[in-house]
Amino acid sequence: MGRSRVWTSRRRQVRAPDGSLQALLAPRAVAVIGATERQGASAFYVMRNLSENGYAGRILPVNPKGGTIFGRPAAPSIAALSERPDVAVICIAAAQVNAALEEAGRAGIKAAVVLASGFAETGAEGQARQHELAAIAQRYGMAVCGPNCLGLFNLHTGAALYSSTLVQGMRKGALALVSHSGATALTLSNCGRLGHSVIVSAGNGAVTDVPDYLLWLAQHEATRVIGVVLESIRDPAAFRVAMAAVQDAGKSVIALRVGRSDAGQRATVAHTGALAGSSDAYASLFRQTGVVEVSDMDEFVETAALFTELRSRPKRRGVAVIGVSGGGVAHVSDIAEENGIDLPAFSSQTVARLVAILPDFATAQNPLDTTGIVFADASVYSRVLDAVAADPGTGLIVAAQDAPPGLDDRTSGEYFGIVGAVAEFSRAGAVPTVLISNLSAGHHPAILGCINGSVPVLNGTRSALRAISHVLPRRGPVLDRMPPPGLPPDARWLARLVPGAVLTEREAKHFLADHHLPVTRETFAATAAEAVVAAEAIGYPVVLKIESPDLPHKTEAGGIRLNLRDDAAVRSAFEAVIASARRFAPTADLRGVVVQEMVTGGVEAIVGISRHEPFGPGMVVGLGGVLVELIDDAAFELLPISHDLARDMVGRTRLGRLLAGYRGAPAADVPALCNLIVGLSRLINSYGDRIDAIDLNPVSVLPQGRGLRILDALILTRR
Repeated sequence: MGRSRVWTSRRRQVRAPDGSLQALLAPRAVAVIGATERQGASAFYVMRNLSENGYAGRILPVNPKGGTIFGRPAAPSIAALSERPDVAVICIAAAQVNAALEEAGRAGIKAAVVLASGFAETGAEGQARQHELAAIAQRYGMAVCGPNCLGLFNLHTGAALYSSTLVQGMRKGALALVSHSGATALTLSNCGRLGHSVIVSAGNGAVTDVPDYLLWLAQHEATRVIGVVLESIRDPAAFRVAMAAVQDAGKSVIALRVGRSDAGQRATVAHTGALAGSSDAYASLFRQTGVVEVSDMDEFVETAALFTELRSRPKRRGVAVIGVSGGGVAHVSDIAEENGIDLPAFSSQTVARLVAILPDFATAQNPLDTTGIVFADASVYSRVLDAVAADPGTGLIVAAQDAPPGLDDRTSGEYFGIVGAVAEFSRAGAVPTVLISNLSAGHHPAILGCINGSVPVLNGTRSALRAISHVLPRRGPVLDRMPPPGLPPDARWLARLVPGAVLTEREAKHFLADHHLPVTRETFAATAAEAVVAAEAIGYPVVLKIESPDLPHKTEAGGIRLNLRDDAAVRSAFEAVIASARRFAPTADLRGVVVQEMVTGGVEAIVGISRHEPFGPGMVVGLGGVLVELIDDAAFELLPISHDLARDMVGRTRLGRLLAGYRGAPAADVPALCNLIVGLSRLINSYGDRIDAIDLNPVSVLPQGRGLRILDALILTRR
């Protein structure tokens, strides 16, 4: 297992990947508390599973009545055990669990599996019971799987601490599965497609949760790929730390998150709160930590199969599709395009080679229909594979060949030459190759026997291509794990950012300007006469905006007048703005107006901060202006944001196309926008515990080299 290391997060120390975790996941001796031969009891399954799955360690039954259980003498209590086990599997009612865990902790047992339900998932009483359980485990430094779980199974040691029937002869493999959901763990581990190293039904994860399992699995030699089924991530900082260890070990994590839909987002006066939900926060965390997120169980299975069976990863993003039907390969290419998979055109040299190999009526293109000649002469398929693999744009080859299970043995034999050619080519390893069935029902068993594991086989066009999209080289920046340094907080602003405050636009811009972010030139005016003086000092044309902490969105209140070009226009606008705001909000605190320089010729963007617990603050970037929520085109990332990530965010939105110079317009100053994004990220790194949301909308991004101006700003302090 290597030397023990300790990783830390902001909230807690993440358990090192040995010690108590080693005792939990690779125990040398197991005590079964509540052991019994009564069929249907959880302890019955645990005792039977340990006995039937080749566990070489000691099995120590504990039952107050003593006696013999599964042929082994039972101790009447934990204290009466003849030796100290590594782990106690607690198979008793929820009300008795904590007393047993306390006894195990006093006895020096370093880990436990708590199978019972009746904890935080059941209400206030259960939550209190779970809180006590966690406190006991912390006091004794114990790792605990559960409660409310099925347990775990280490297939390489036979440690089957599992309270459900296990399929005999379950295939060993390189995939570890960690699931909050016990039912989903049962389904995925018994799908018949995957070989497992470790299976963990984590349940409530009250003590030991996904980050802890990831740390241990990062150093587990038999595991190359880790699949997780998540209901939530309670400690994102610990998750980041664990994922860094997984990536350092060169392993992959596939995540299926259940409960992804947002039942509703918190209403807020900040636009940014409506532009990003919890799913955006999870997606950002996964992108930033290298997790492959899948959308359903089928995609999970195909992705896990591909990641564990593919001999080498593709070095280029280009995919070549080969089949024996023009309609079939067109179908594959349609779904490939929907999933962002590039099917690059073949080079002229590749086209020439294919023309020489294929009949005159074939078209040498990607996707490629080899025609039915390959049924008569499989060597044609082999030569096609060689030619396509040599193309400079090919990173991975998809052999789309259906041979459905409903075929009889004679008919299925007609496909042996084709799939044999694919299998032989895959064994040679020139270019990563995948065989797919367009049907989720898969291939005829005889076809799979012919292949004999020599090439990854994926089922269902959409799920297969989604899996392939995950294995291709990543688009976008390689993200820096280290956050950029924050700015030193200003004591004056710390005093002003009091809980529950809404800063006026002028106050918010003052805050931003004090931290070197580019705002408009502007002056407060309490009277029409003061507004005229301010306008003359700034220079016409100008903008007038109502100043009120009660009107965060001034447009709806009729509180803005644009392009004012002389003193008379300013006086008239002052009276109109005050009157309109008073009609809109009769009790609002109207302090006067802000006279602001008129900025023209820019592209309007929104840059903002919204908070999504437990993840903390995140950044929204997208098209700005009054229609921002209607257009709803924004990129979201959790903080911190680097310059590379800022450019990537801008490029994901329609804003990026506008900034590049849409329909002959001049290109805008994208570096200035990226500097603003990074600067705001650094600002929140310093004041994040004081700020709930920031809207900079609109931000006018001026033509290249001219920078930008923050035209409007809203800051909400934390409540």
